[in-house]
Amino acid sequence: MSSTDEDSSATLSAVLTTAWTTALSAAMAVAMGVDAKADLAKLLDEWEEARQGTTEELVSILTKISELIEQETEEYYKSDPDPFDDRHPGRADPKCMLGQLLKMLFLNDDFTNALLDTYIMTSRDVSLNTAACRLLQNIVPGLDTAVVFEEKEGLVGKLFTWAHEADRPLCVYATGLLARAMNNQEVATSHKEENAQLVSMMIKRLHELQSAAHMSHFSPTHNAQNLPQDSQEEAVQASGVTKNQQIYTEEEEAFEEEGREEKNAGESSRSTSKGKSSAQRNGGGSTSSARLLPDFVYQASPHPSSREKEDTQGGGKKKVENGRKTKQKPQFTATTSGTEEEAERAATNEQPSSSSSWSEMSSILIGSEYRLSPLSPTMEQRLILQYLTPLGDYQELLAVFMKLDTRSLMMNYIDLGKTKNVQLTFDALLYLASLLLHKKFASEFIAHGGVQKLLQIPRPSMAATGVSLCLYYLAYNQDAMERVCMFPDGVLSDMVSYALWLLESSHASGICHATMFFSISFSFRAVLQLFDQLDGLRRLVNLISTLEILNTEIEGSMMSDDQVFSSRQTAKHTCMALRRYFEAHLAVKTEQMKQSLQSSENGTTIPQQPSYKAYTYTREQIIEMMEFLIECGPPQLPWEPVQVFCKLSCVPLMLQLISAACDWKTYYGRSDTVRYALDILAILTVVPKVQLVLADTVEVMDERRSAVPTVGMSIILGVAEGEVFPNDAEIQKSALQVIINCVCAPDQSLSAFTVAPLRQPLHPQQPPPTHNRVLAHMWQVVQNNNGIKVLLSLLSVKVPITDADLIRALACKALVGLSRSSAIRQIISKLPLFTSGHIQQLMKEPVLQDKRSEHVRFCRYAVKLTERVSGKPLIMGAEVSLARLQKANVVAQTRISFSEKELLILIRNHLVAKGLHDTANTLVKEANLPAASLCPNSAASCVTPTSSKSRTYRSASGIAARVAANIGTSPLLSCNSAPSTPSSSRSPAVPHSSGSLASTSVVPATPPHPAPHGQSSHLVGRILFSRERPVASCNSGKKLRALKQKSDHGAFIQTPAMKKQLECHLPSPPTLDSIITEYLREQHARCSNPVTTCPPFSLFTPHRCPESKQRRQASPNFTARLGSRMLYPKYGGVDRGSLDRHLIFSRFRPVSVFHESDGGDSSFTCCAFSARERFLMLGTCSGHLKLYNIFSGEEAASYTCHGSAISHIQPSRDGNFVLTSASWSVPLSALWSMDGVFSMKNSFGEDHYVEFSKLSQDRVIGTKDQVAHIYDIQTGQKVLTLNDPALANNYKRNCATFNPTDDLVLNDGVLWDVRASRAIHKFDKFNMNLSGVFHPNGLEVIINTEIWDLRTFHLLHTVPALDQCRVVFNRNGTIMYGAMLQADDEHDVMEQQVTSPFGSSFRTFDATDYKPIVTLDVKRNIFDLCTDTKDYYLAVIENQDTVSIDTVCRLYEVGRQKLVEEGDDDDQDEDQDDEDSSDTDDDDDDDDDIDIEPLIEELANDEEQENQEHANSPTDVGIEALLSSSSDDDDDDDNNDDNDTEDLDQGSWFGEESDDDDSDMFGSLADLWF
Repeated sequence: MSSTDEDSSATLSAVLTTAWTTALSAAMAVAMGVDAKADLAKLLDEWEEARQGTTEELVSILTKISELIEQETEEYYKSDPDPFDDRHPGRADPKCMLGQLLKMLFLNDDFTNALLDTYIMTSRDVSLNTAACRLLQNIVPGLDTAVVFEEKEGLVGKLFTWAHEADRPLCVYATGLLARAMNNQEVATSHKEENAQLVSMMIKRLHELQSAAHMSHFSPTHNAQNLPQDSQEEAVQASGVTKNQQIYTEEEEAFEEEGREEKNAGESSRSTSKGKSSAQRNGGGSTSSARLLPDFVYQASPHPSSREKEDTQGGGKKKVENGRKTKQKPQFTATTSGTEEEAERAATNEQPSSSSSWSEMSSILIGSEYRLSPLSPTMEQRLILQYLTPLGDYQELLAVFMKLDTRSLMMNYIDLGKTKNVQLTFDALLYLASLLLHKKFASEFIAHGGVQKLLQIPRPSMAATGVSLCLYYLAYNQDAMERVCMFPDGVLSDMVSYALWLLESSHASGICHATMFFSISFSFRAVLQLFDQLDGLRRLVNLISTLEILNTEIEGSMMSDDQVFSSRQTAKHTCMALRRYFEAHLAVKTEQMKQSLQSSENGTTIPQQPSYKAYTYTREQIIEMMEFLIECGPPQLPWEPVQVFCKLSCVPLMLQLISAACDWKTYYGRSDTVRYALDILAILTVVPKVQLVLADTVEVMDERRSAVPTVGMSIILGVAEGEVFPNDAEIQKSALQVIINCVCAPDQSLSAFTVAPLRQPLHPQQPPPTHNRVLAHMWQVVQNNNGIKVLLSLLSVKVPITDADLIRALACKALVGLSRSSAIRQIISKLPLFTSGHIQQLMKEPVLQDKRSEHVRFCRYAVKLTERVSGKPLIMGAEVSLARLQKANVVAQTRISFSEKELLILIRNHLVAKGLHDTANTLVKEANLPAASLCPNSAASCVTPTSSKSRTYRSASGIAARVAANIGTSPLLSCNSAPSTPSSSRSPAVPHSSGSLASTSVVPATPPHPAPHGQSSHLVGRILFSRERPVASCNSGKKLRALKQKSDHGAFIQTPAMKKQLECHLPSPPTLDSIITEYLREQHARCSNPVTTCPPFSLFTPHRCPESKQRRQASPNFTARLGSRMLYPKYGGVDRGSLDRHLIFSRFRPVSVFHESDGGDSSFTCCAFSARERFLMLGTCSGHLKLYNIFSGEEAASYTCHGSAISHIQPSRDGNFVLTSASWSVPLSALWSMDGVFSMKNSFGEDHYVEFSKLSQDRVIGTKDQVAHIYDIQTGQKVLTLNDPALANNYKRNCATFNPTDDLVLNDGVLWDVRASRAIHKFDKFNMNLSGVFHPNGLEVIINTEIWDLRTFHLLHTVPALDQCRVVFNRNGTIMYGAMLQADDEHDVMEQQVTSPFGSSFRTFDATDYKPIVTLDVKRNIFDLCTDTKDYYLAVIENQDTVSIDTVCRLYEVGRQKLVEEGDDDDQDEDQDDEDSSDTDDDDDDDDDIDIEPLIEELANDEEQENQEHANSPTDVGIEALLSSSSDDDDDDDNNDDNDTEDLDQGSWFGEESDDDDSDMFGSLADLWF
């Protein structure tokens, strides 16, 4: 018990002593700081008084200021700042007194100017020069040296003169100032000769000083335990080497004693502040590592657990690591034993703790000594080394360095046991690092054991940070690193261990250099293996996982700009090292896989590459290796580095870093950081398990630093889109590679790999059993996160021009992988990429002609995509659209037959034309040809005119060649050496005079003979039969071909074997039957609507398939249609309703204009017709709702609804309520009662858009950003909220809406079931603004240009004319009005005036087939439009004129054109004919003056009867739907997509007979289905 009491009392005494010392040091530091500032102010005042005095007074003042600055510099160094940090001390540590003194000094411009201009440049007094140079050297840390040494002419020259000629200490001070000047490359290059002379002199001076120091110091050997122990015991144990280094010798201690004797009276103040530094380190300060001091310093610590916070063995968790709190830092269990560590700690604790111990260790650990007077040899050597450091990497001075044996000089300096001063060793290490850039010096340094000397530098210490730079430069020199890798394992293991220690326990600069060292040395297999053995991946990842900028719990405002910048730099360098790490492992894994495949196939093994060699790979090679592992690797690829990386949860960390780096707007390296992280993910996605992590959600920070769950793939797609990093092709290529690895894997079944769904599917789907489950899951993830839209947008990218072709190729490759999904393939097939032939336009030529190889690659993927989407082989050179491909498929399947008699007649006519009358007569007799069909004048009438060739025939390089290959016919060859297709060697003829078709065997009347060389082009278009071939062509053709080939090309000589091979491969000549069949098939291909089954073709009459036309087809002329109603009651023929709508809704006549009645500015913003359509309800900018009588134009009522502009008005059908929405005032939306008294019934404070339900208007749906709220009108309560952040499309103009039956809601592009309150389906996003509306028929959804089928969720077709149009339907849902949205930047034109959300035109569409009717340009900005229920009027809010910003409501009469006499209205508009666009489809120019009011009434009244009658004949409806879909012209790609057989039963229910559908359409559908 007594021993325990004694230990307790000793511990208490130590704690009290430490606390007292700490408090005393802190108090003295504050007092000294106040005294220092007062002393400096007093000295500056004295200088003001004595500036005109004697030199001795000035020298005395300058010396006192220097001593004050030097004293505070020592105090600053005791806090152990980063030795590579060259920032102003006041910025690096705002609390340090040195920074405050420097700022105070530089505020006095008179003093600083006099110091440089007078005391240095002008004065000739040596003592004044010396004092001024000493002071200038002291204040250099706060000086912008680039400005001083560049702009001050003559200063550098004077310093060179003093360095050469002046006495000590002036020459040394001048050398120190030159060290700062030489850091500027321009200054150094402009003084090459002076530097060459001074360098040799300084190196000689260093030899002298070093020799003098070694000769004068002899003392007993000091115990080695005074040096700090290695903080990486596990590295020593891993290498199996135990080293007890004896660093101190007798002469070393003598050298240290001499250094202490040369210190002046300031030593007392430093020893006093020593306790302060020790207490700060031991007290758990957050700015420095706790392991920087030896263990015995901590035995009096008031916190016994502080030792546990140090760097422990692998099994323990790190509480503090380099001053950073650990954030989710995973640990692995190491296999090291703790016995040696415990013994070492026990031995350490026995050592005495005293101020003398710290005095002995301070010069080795942090080096706080700084005195320029009296000038010690150590300080002189430091200044000389600082001068040599920036000149060390100059190739011109290498000979001087080698000649003067600088290597041996450095070998002595980096031995801390000899120098006894860590600052001197650090400066020598900096100089050594610059010398290591030279291969010759590096090789000699390594050969003489320099690497071993470097690794003996103790850690922790200031010199260890300098070692980090040397290691980095060693790795940069590839030859030197190869030599190091060939050393015994212990040396390389020690180097890797040293670098790993630097990663965790060094200054920020040391961490940076160590990271760069590993990023370069990972290319050496030996370093890579040791890195993995020593748990290096965890230590490297910890640099990112502990960053405060990725920690959502830490406020961003709490970090300074320098801290944020340092964290971002760390993230960048760490990502670069991780990328090199995984690239090296990728090469190793690929090599292992190839060896296993090679040994399994052939039994031979590929020799393994030596581990000491560096292997670097280009981007193309990395991609090839990834593709190899994806294609050839096993489904569950075992890859240990990736498994460790995933175990450490680093894949979400990379995604978080990418998301955070996107917001680093001011950081220059943010693009590099993101690219490195994407490259890491690209390599990791070779493993399917990592792909599933990308499909999961991760927590990322938004602008307010709050955590937001985001799907990992959406982050990748957002970066690939190019909006965050515009015109940064490297990032886009890296992101696309990640996507490609996820969606382009081989399609193979992985029965053993189970994928748990991340969320319940929106609608039940059975994935194809043959698909890889992970692959199918990734397809769905990419689709759900709008990947199709992103990839399609990248197909048409044009910037940056140098990489656009490659980006297109990568995006197309990703689409090829996605197209293996049937759902995605169906969507792509309906997009303009194929329906309008956009992909063919992209394939025509590259963006940059120099990148044709990338364009060829894009074309190859585009062909694969087209073939996969169409299901048919692509015919090169043909028009690429699905309609044309289907048409070509029909033609290819058609069986061609013709009359043999007609063929014989054509042969007879050909014989007559050639003068072979006897043969022709014989043919007539034997074939029994009718005489009436023979040509009486063969020479005149049977030869085809030349002008008919182009009309009759086109180049058959497409369909005909493909069909000929399919039916087994061989191509026709001419006599030339190169074979040609049949289409290029025949000349069909059509005798227009007789109306019959001539034979393809007819040739010009010139006698047949071989064309001379050089005139072979005249044979193009002829059909040559074997009878016409010259004898030479038949008998000796092979020899002539060989001779001709030799004479033409001269670079190829055929051998007999090659000739024989050529003979074997010559195709047989075509038969006459195949020629005629091919010719007739070409005719069939030119039909607008080819059919598969055709009657026999005629050789005399051009073939044409019958056009699909109804027997009761309505006439395009309105008068004829009106008359035909007597023959076809109620209809006037098929398509009559569509033609009438195209006539009526292409004409709009302005009839009246509504202005505000108060006489001021008119500022209407929105409009709506009242329930009984007697009034026009108009919203104003001031928030008023005004009612105007439609017939009189007078204002009937005015109500104040909002405090800002009203953006939307909707009255209920019964007229009792009206909904209004405002721009920004509270409440944003409100429900008003109009039954008796106008009053607010309910308010919707957060919803920017509201509307009634459709079927029974008892509910209101409101929209707040991406959230939909449903309210009950009677109670005003919110009954349902529809929102799923994981499915959000984030449309800019999202407006939630009910379907016609109120069972479904479309919100933000997601379909919701109101009854079950769940999402049913997410529609793919292809635009940024419009969220979509329901078609009144209830079976389709219109989202911008895409028409979606609600029954199958298939994309029916796209309507490009609907692009960015806000859609408004008429009452019966047969007409759509579309107002085109303006660009977003036009909203910022006026600050307080509400701007128009739309352009200056609106469009009308036939809602039954989505064909555009007319585009009406009103030549004024449109704010809103609405239509009445009877289609009589259209109200449009527009600007009053083209100049004024006032808005009015103009009422248009539907179906009427403006008369000529109405041209002089208040707007001075042009005729309506000039305003109408050319989009009208009807041919009714003669119907302009027809009064069509009865037609409008009839259309409005007879819609229901017409639909009922057509519903009773479902067979006719189906036939008409089929015919209407097949009768569209193939050039109208926007509207002919219903021809697809796969969608015929789904999307073609609405034929032309069902134009005027309403609610009875559901009954007709039931009849069709059942």
